[in-house]
Amino acid sequence: MHHHKRGFTLIEMIVGMSLMAIALTGVLSMLINLAPHTIDPVRQVQAAQLAQRLYGEILSRSFDEYSDHSNGKYRCGETITGDPYDDKCTHADLYGPDGGETSPYLYNDVDDYHTKGLWVEANDLLQSSLHGTPDEEYRQFKVLITVTSVDFSSGGAESFITACSEKKCSIGKRIDMSILPPRGTQIDFTAFRGNY
Repeated sequence: MHHHKRGFTLIEMIVGMSLMAIALTGVLSMLINLAPHTIDPVRQVQAAQLAQRLYGEILSRSFDEYSDHSNGKYRCGETITGDPYDDKCTHADLYGPDGGETSPYLYNDVDDYHTKGLWVEANDLLQSSLHGTPDEEYRQFKVLITVTSVDFSSGGAESFITACSEKKCSIGKRIDMSILPPRGTQIDFTAFRGNY
């Protein structure tokens, strides 16, 4: 009696390994293409944290350069009968840092953060960057902040979009913030600040 030993021949092993290599190459190429997308959620969370931090700093400032900074009794744009306080609010064309305000630490009102259509390094806008915030925290994140005057008095959706022009704009300010993470997609945020 002759017994056949069952097993693989050398040729079968080579063909099997070749097919396995081709299959793994396809799978690995798909994984490599997906790798950059796995970091997007992390960058989106960082962008949201950055926006929250910046909005915290921005919204804690006075409404306007001409607001009453001492006790908040008067608001810019108000006419007070029998009282000398009748300052108009800053005109939208003058939004941005006021004279001598060279860093966020010195900004004292909401519209000082207006970047005038320019993308700015995120770390340069953080007030605490003067006090030891690591430059690496939001490295390569860019921020664009646009401040516009709005009138909430009608209560309609148009009031949020329509910028004040000739009339006194003491009702509110809209702060649009766009954040551009490194190698990412622009993420937009919006907040409103009332004149109080």
